[in-house]
Amino acid sequence: MRDYKDPEEVKRVILEMCEDVAKRARDARKAGRTISLGIGYSKEELGGGFSREKSLETPTNITREIYNVCLLLFKEFYTNKTVRQISITLSNIEKDTNMQLDLFNERKAKEIELGYVMDAIRNKHGSKSLLRAVSYTPAGTAVKRSELIGGA
Repeated sequence: MRDYKDPEEVKRVILEMCEDVAKRARDARKAGRTISLGIGYSKEELGGGFSREKSLETPTNITREIYNVCLLLFKEFYTNKTVRQISITLSNIEKDTNMQLDLFNERKAKEIELGYVMDAIRNKHGSKSLLRAVSYTPAGTAVKRSELIGGA
């Protein structure tokens, strides 16, 4: 665990965490309507932080959708302090068969399928076999976590 002074680095970690949350939901064949983001500030800056959530009309387990909600919450409530802790949760869980496709967004069906294909590759070849580019930046945590016992 380390402190993140740069908000851009925090956004990279949030993206990695959204990927993990979405994968866990897909592994369980679930999707959630409510996305929560918690940010804890460093004790050097007197601690504190925030925890906020946003509910969607339709449940999701798509990384991009979860990330976009987290970004909205982060932009609205972040107070430009050093971040020490980040948490992301998905709640109001339903079966992923309840996910509604959008007639005006053909891309959504492809994103759902892409998530399951990426998960299959990671399940077969290891979590480190398919990572986003942000995982290889100094802010990235996925490479290091994959080397831990029981890594994500």
